[in-house]
Amino acid sequence: MQAILLAAGLSTRMGRQKLLLPFGGKTVVESVIDNLRGAGFSKINAVLSREVAAAIASSPGVETRVNEAPERGQSSSLAIGLAMLPEGADFCIMLGDLPLVSSEDMAALAEKFSALSPGKSVLAPCREGVFGHPMFYRALWKKRFADASGDAGGRNMLKRFAEEVELVPAPAAHFKDMDTPEEYEALLSKARLAGK
Repeated sequence: MQAILLAAGLSTRMGRQKLLLPFGGKTVVESVIDNLRGAGFSKINAVLSREVAAAIASSPGVETRVNEAPERGQSSSLAIGLAMLPEGADFCIMLGDLPLVSSEDMAALAEKFSALSPGKSVLAPCREGVFGHPMFYRALWKKRFADASGDAGGRNMLKRFAEEVELVPAPAAHFKDMDTPEEYEALLSKARLAGK
């Protein structure tokens, strides 16, 4: 299975590019890439902002594309990532600012996805009605997402096909991204407590 990594955000609330902040001896986005690699994804399709793409080194198994207009919303990055996928391939979508989601937890979700019951096409971490990441999709979602737009486009598509979504519990790290300096500091504190 391949992964799409959405990492082209502008980090306006952070005041600087959050994905390039230090995290465990690497940057935030490099930590996420390492976790995806450790989970066993065959290829990581990373959609980056120009600033992030210029700052990180190329990695084995990672193909990058630059979203030249990230202000158009997350759906613009998703469209780029979907175009990188081979036809007929199931895929996973991960966000670039969730560095505490471990390789082991990602691999466990992938295993649950491989055992989805008939009629289900999505596996989603969920807590109190909120979706987390990574989320896993059958290949047919590549075409469905083509109709998504703006930052809420993907969520609206999931609501439309809610009966196909398998919801599973997951640790808090799957739900809490970091948009502000305070959230970044809180994330660093959790990482230190976890020995990361």
